[in-house]
Amino acid sequence: MIKFYLRDKNSKNSTSILMTVFFENNRMKISTGCSVPPKFWNENKQRVKITMEFENANEINDKLDSLENVMDSLMKKYRDENYYPSPERIKLDLIKQNEVPIKHRKAKTFWDHFNDFVEQKRKEKSDVRDYHNSLRKHLLKVESMLGIKLSFALISSESGEFNEEWSNYLSFVALNSQGEPGLLPNTIGKQNKNIKAFLNWCFDRNIVKKFSIKCFPTIMEDVDKIYLTEEELERIESLELNDKHEAIVRDLFLVGCETALRFSDFVQIKPYQIKNDRLHITPKKTKGTNVKQLIIPMSQRFKRIHDNYEGTLPNYERNSLTRFNKTIRLICAQANINEPIIFNRNVAGKTVLIEKLKYDEVSSHTCRRTFCTLKFLKGMPAQAIMKFSGHQTERNFLKYLKLDAELTATKYKGFF
Repeated sequence: MIKFYLRDKNSKNSTSILMTVFFENNRMKISTGCSVPPKFWNENKQRVKITMEFENANEINDKLDSLENVMDSLMKKYRDENYYPSPERIKLDLIKQNEVPIKHRKAKTFWDHFNDFVEQKRKEKSDVRDYHNSLRKHLLKVESMLGIKLSFALISSESGEFNEEWSNYLSFVALNSQGEPGLLPNTIGKQNKNIKAFLNWCFDRNIVKKFSIKCFPTIMEDVDKIYLTEEELERIESLELNDKHEAIVRDLFLVGCETALRFSDFVQIKPYQIKNDRLHITPKKTKGTNVKQLIIPMSQRFKRIHDNYEGTLPNYERNSLTRFNKTIRLICAQANINEPIIFNRNVAGKTVLIEKLKYDEVSSHTCRRTFCTLKFLKGMPAQAIMKFSGHQTERNFLKYLKLDAELTATKYKGFF
């Protein structure tokens, strides 16, 4: 067991922080090389309080975290080896493990660990922009607004300084896609999800002791995303497109609508994945989960596109999603998919009525919604559709069904 305490908790000036280690009936007292005025010491947490009045709080807490982690690993090593060293030997091992005297050792900062996290993610996936660009940008902005270096102690502090600043910044300061202050709820939820991914990564590696992250809720707003009708798909397919890039985007988009695949999958279909008029594919996003290989029958439209490319569909860069979405919107505008769409959005704490033309809301994700909705309207059971779309729960699947009032009335007329 490891405890940190003050040498003189009644001191009016700074006093040393000591570490006591209890190991196999031995009790060792070790100086941490750190000191703090007692008024800034949290006796329950055994850490320095995070406050603007004491600038070194983060640095000291990082040193204490490092000491505790090193000592924990040493004691585990002793037990595994059935070795019972003397207190003097433990102190020597602690210094040796730290390579230099404790008070001179520079502990890794919050940002050092964040960079390690990003590099680890880079090994697992090709696109780390959610962390390397977006999350980093927002964290740096909040750090600047607080006027204090970010640390795990600051984020976990009971004062809630970071949590309050983070929430206010995302809700009312950060610029949204329209260049206006205040991110949309789903975007805020995504940033909370990203910061939780980083913190859980740190918890799993014992970089920092686990603390509650309930203050970062994964906000979900029911946004009225659109789908395309069969007649609109026909209009897109029949367009005469002279630009090669536009033609490729149009064809791959239609393949997505016929397969319910995500962008990262339908832009990289290989010839060997198509056998006997069926597409055999394991979605990249669901690798490592319960979703195994999907087998999707080729529709007539899929076959036509496949045959036009003589069995080898063109590939599209997965990192070019923004360009893809801009292009497909231009194509939908040419196809006169310009029905007015009116919906509500929550921006900066206010409900705003937004009106757009339908083609402005089309994106690569429209493919999955289109597939699921059209198949459902044709009478295919939800459980069967889920086998092709890869949805594991009906709750998530139902989010993809976008039935407007007229189509719903037509489909279920027999029930009245």
